[in-house]
Amino acid sequence: MTNKHIQSTICKVHANFSSLFSKEDVIKLLTELDTEIRNEDPKPKMDIDVLLTTFRQVLSEKDWDSVVDKDDVELSVGYDNRLEIDRIAIDEDFLISEAVDALEAVYNALDEEAN
Repeated sequence: MTNKHIQSTICKVHANFSSLFSKEDVIKLLTELDTEIRNEDPKPKMDIDVLLTTFRQVLSEKDWDSVVDKDDVELSVGYDNRLEIDRIAIDEDFLISEAVDALEAVYNALDEEAN
């Protein structure tokens, strides 16, 4: 709930009839909530440039040689005796694991920046 929503709700409470809770009780609660929200530490804003740069850097430092199983490749000779790749095995688990490691490094970099 944002400050604007709280202020709007307080105005609506003023305009309505009392119920189980008095208007004053509801207004007091909303005012306390508003004060509490204002006193909270602002959340650090994530810098997208830092995020992308760190992610690219971590990914570029990875050893990608084992992503493709070079022993499990099907080739054929095409037009003009060109060698064509028909099928190649990619280790998806390795890719996912490396991407998760890179995201963890990005998270740690952002966490360090916030502190």
